[in-house]
Amino acid sequence: MQLSHAPHRPVAGLDLKDALLVGALVFVCSIFGIYTAPPGVLAAFWPTNAVLVGLLLRRAHPPTAAYWLAAIAGYIVADLIMRHGWPKTVMLTTTNLMGVSVCYALLKRMSDDMRGLRHPRSMLRFVLVALCGAAAAGVGGTVIHPALFGGTRAYGFLFWFSTELVNTIAILPVLLTMPDLARRLAGRGRRGDAPAWRIGHLAPLAAFAGSLWLETQLGGPGVISFPIPAMLWCALTYSLFATAGITLLFSMWTLLAIASGMLAIGAAVDTPQAVMSLRVGVTLTALAPLAVASVMVARNELLARLQHAASHDPLTQVLNRGGFMARADTVQAAAVLMMDIDFFKKVNDTHGHAAGDAVLAHFARVAAGCLRAGDVLGRLGGEEFAVLLPGSAPGDARAIAQRICDAFAAQPAVLESGVRLHATVSIGLGCRKAADTPIGTLLSQADAALYSAKHAGRNRVGVA
Repeated sequence: MQLSHAPHRPVAGLDLKDALLVGALVFVCSIFGIYTAPPGVLAAFWPTNAVLVGLLLRRAHPPTAAYWLAAIAGYIVADLIMRHGWPKTVMLTTTNLMGVSVCYALLKRMSDDMRGLRHPRSMLRFVLVALCGAAAAGVGGTVIHPALFGGTRAYGFLFWFSTELVNTIAILPVLLTMPDLARRLAGRGRRGDAPAWRIGHLAPLAAFAGSLWLETQLGGPGVISFPIPAMLWCALTYSLFATAGITLLFSMWTLLAIASGMLAIGAAVDTPQAVMSLRVGVTLTALAPLAVASVMVARNELLARLQHAASHDPLTQVLNRGGFMARADTVQAAAVLMMDIDFFKKVNDTHGHAAGDAVLAHFARVAAGCLRAGDVLGRLGGEEFAVLLPGSAPGDARAIAQRICDAFAAQPAVLESGVRLHATVSIGLGCRKAADTPIGTLLSQADAALYSAKHAGRNRVGVA
């Protein structure tokens, strides 16, 4: 599948392959759902509609007619293989698509953060969308259920509504929050920074598994709520996607365990109304950890933005003085560069402060492009910048400094008016000769070398 971060629209051949894949997944999910159906009634677990909505939403572009036709073909082929006959197949497929279309249309109108459940109010909107999609399927159920399975129109609405609601709330969050695994693995391979798991990370999952086991040992009407504290702990510990997977596992396990007799809740679940009530109750119970995980994601992203704003310069987007000095305490720099743009006051006086800002932002981009991974660039104030160079020999540090000096002189800043403004930079280099040399001493040495470079004619590198 082409996910939402694909930068270009896929070519026609790839688009057709994706559509066929959607149709195949619809077929497989439909066959699975049909096999869960008791004789003469609808499926007890129907993942197809929620899976289809998730697949369509994860695309970079709105699905073409090929996707919808492939999905319809998947529904129809599955029903025909199970010998449902054409009239029944057409009615079931139409009702399924009613719920899918409403759910897809409403979710597609949401922002990425809201649809990905990363907004504090996203779970509320998601539940409202699930209710609307379930209601659309219920409307279809009022027509086809009495004709195919008997019963009243009201019962047909309630059965289709509850089944669609349960499946949407249980399954769709997993697809909406699923990360791009291929890109994430590729990124870890480049950086070599796979997360280090500790034993403590497994404790919430162990508590969740233990609560499911305890359900089977004690029984009674209260056992359904046993896993809730463990699921809330998981929501505070794991990612939103992992929490969605855990809540789906809880819903499926509880319903299947009750149906198979492994879990005795002390009440008979032998009527359609009791089954519907149990399904909805279990699924809505699983919303609590999902809501907590969603709020935690929004909170963590807000804290990350605040931390970035506190430690970075808003104009150049590099570290500010406070952020740079904080990093200097943690980075064992072998060398330090102090950099000062030449005649910067003249730029402001001649072209205005907006031009000066453009030159500063341009220099930050040029300097960052000349650095290695792990080097730290910061703006200390005004037109003064500094760089921490960990693991750098004096010769390598000087080569980096000269590369910045030459690149900035060769690449003019382009102002909003279109004027190309040439500027230069003077750089001072200080190298650590002893491991215990304080960073303040190193910066002072580089600062002295910077002034030597300026007195020697500017646009050059001075060495302490």
